[in-house]
Amino acid sequence: MDQTHARALEAIQSFIVLATSNSATSPRFVANIITNATSAPHTYVFAELLETSTVQALASPDTPPEYQGYLKLLEIFAWGTWQDYQETPNLPKLNADQTLKLRLLSLLSLAATTKPLTYQSLIDALSLSTAAELEALVTTAIYAGLVSARLSPASNPPTVNVTSVAPLRDAPRQSLPRMVSILTEWESRCGQVVADLEAEIVRVKANAQKRHAREQVHRERVDEAMQWRQAEVGRGDGNGGDGRVGKSGIGRGAARSAWGLGRNKREADDFDEDDGFESDDREHASRMEIDEGAGMGRGGNRQTKRMVGRKT
Repeated sequence: MDQTHARALEAIQSFIVLATSNSATSPRFVANIITNATSAPHTYVFAELLETSTVQALASPDTPPEYQGYLKLLEIFAWGTWQDYQETPNLPKLNADQTLKLRLLSLLSLAATTKPLTYQSLIDALSLSTAAELEALVTTAIYAGLVSARLSPASNPPTVNVTSVAPLRDAPRQSLPRMVSILTEWESRCGQVVADLEAEIVRVKANAQKRHAREQVHRERVDEAMQWRQAEVGRGDGNGGDGRVGKSGIGRGAARSAWGLGRNKREADDFDEDDGFESDDREHASRMEIDEGAGMGRGGNRQTKRMVGRKT
C-alpha cells in the first residue's frame, strides 16, 4: 500500500470513532466532525467516514437546513473537485485549511484527467490568481507526497509535468455501475483474445505437424534414392567392371560388353574369323593355301582346312 494512502487512512480513524460513538446524535456534532476531518493534516480519504450511519443521517428531511450541506461537502472532499464546490449551492463556507485541502485533492484529479497540464488550465480550475500561487500549491503537493511533478515555467506554454499521483481519490457511488460495465466489457475482450490465441496455437501446431510430415517424406525419398543408386553401382561392379562409373553412368565392364568384346578366347576367335580383315602374313598364306587346294579331293580339302584352323 502507498505510504501516503496508509497515513491518510490512519489519520481518518479517529474521526470515524467519533462518528460511531453514542454521543454522535445531533447534526451539529456530526457537522463539526466533518469540518475537523476535512481540515486536519494528512486526511485525504473520506469514504469510511462517509459510510457511517450518523453522517448519512444528515440526508434526512428532519436535519436542520444549515447542516444538510455538510453531507454534500464531505462527498466533494471524497471524490469531487474545487469546481464542483464552486458550482454547488448552499454548501458551508470553507476555512483556509479546507480550501488548501480541496485544491490539493482537485490537483490530483486534474493531473489524472487533463493533458497537458498547463499553468493556465490549473489557475482557472483552482480559482488561483497568479502563477506563483499555483507553483506554491504544486510544491506543497510534492512535499506532502501527493504527486511527483516538475514545474516547467519556461516552456511554451508553461506546464506542470506530473509523473505519478497518490491513490487518494475515492470513486463516487454513481460511477460504480459504469465501472462494472467497463470491467465486464474488458473481461469479454480478454476472453476473446484468449480464444484467438488458443486458435492460433492450434493452427501453428497443425502447420508444424504438416511440415514435419513433408520433411519426413522428403527424407524417405532421399534415402530410397541413395539406396537405389548404391544398388546400381553395386550391379555395375558385379558385371566385370572395376566399380568406377563414367559420365554416362556405365561401368568399364559394361562398356566392353557394349562394344562386343568377348569374355573368353572362343568369343575372341569368333570375332577374328568374322571381321573379314587380314591380320598378318601367315593368316594370308593359310587363306592362299585354301584357295589353291580348291580342286583337290574331299580328303585334301579336309586336311587343308584342319591345318588352317590351327593357331601358332
